[in-house]
Amino acid sequence: MDFIQKILGASIVIIAFIIITRIYMIVTAYIGEKLGFGKFFIDLWKKVRR
Repeated sequence: MDFIQKILGASIVIIAFIIITRIYMIVTAYIGEKLGFGKFFIDLWKKVRR
């Protein structure tokens, strides 16, 4: 029984980490889109490639 509880505890920690990471990625993508970081870095990359 103790073994099952440890596995469930570890699973909950891993799932919580994945959920927090996804929320963080969504928020940063939204902020980056609003501030125009993506367009800036794409334009910068095009200039560097030339």
